[in-house]
Amino acid sequence: MKDQLKVLAAWLKEYSDYGGNYENEGVLETQLRQNKITTIQQIGDYLEEILAMDDDQIKDELKQ
Repeated sequence: MKDQLKVLAAWLKEYSDYGGNYENEGVLETQLRQNKITTIQQIGDYLEEILAMDDDQIKDELKQ
């Protein structure tokens, strides 16, 4: 299961929203799309950090 989560983390970190037609996109839509990309990539970073933790660190985090 840990290997699958590592793959997911890598995919999330590499996420981009290319392939759409953005030339008619307004400022608000552009910002929302960019925020979505940033959020997905941050989740990948967090997942990668969690996977790098040892058991003691995980237990400490769960106590908080």
